[in-house]
Amino acid sequence: MSGRLSTASAVSSMLRWTDFAAQAPDLAVAGSRRLVGPDGVAIAFLGTVSARGAPRLAPVCPIFCGDDLYLCIGAHTPKVDDLRARREYVLHAFLGHNDEEFQTSGHSIEVTEDAERAAVHQAIPFKAFRTSDPIFRLTIDHALWVYWERVGEPDTKAIRKVWRAGDSAP
Repeated sequence: MSGRLSTASAVSSMLRWTDFAAQAPDLAVAGSRRLVGPDGVAIAFLGTVSARGAPRLAPVCPIFCGDDLYLCIGAHTPKVDDLRARREYVLHAFLGHNDEEFQTSGHSIEVTEDAERAAVHQAIPFKAFRTSDPIFRLTIDHALWVYWERVGEPDTKAIRKVWRAGDSAP
């Protein structure tokens, strides 16, 4: 992962959640189902890389707001530094029934516009964040959905559906 977006093709491959959902509806439905719990709160693991190149993994609460997927992150956490320095992320939902999983990756864009920040704060279903905490919009460049057939039987097999920005179908 380079952390830089220098070409037009890289920029054009960055999609909003609704663009991803239009291109890969089955994956987006699975992603929403895996990310958002029955209580309406989304929980996932965020993977980033530090400026030193060390991988990090931390729990986060993704936020669906408008056309996008966001993260609001405590201002003094290592995640903020990682997303500002390298911008790349991997978001992996908690495992579901029969180990169903969903993962997405892409780039983060720090949100500085007041109206967008206010809308994201309105969409957060709990009040753990300060209005001054950084907010990052997540582009969807890649998604993976895995579910299992014949769980608990001989020949249990994983079904993997992969989507990349620019693909016409998963």
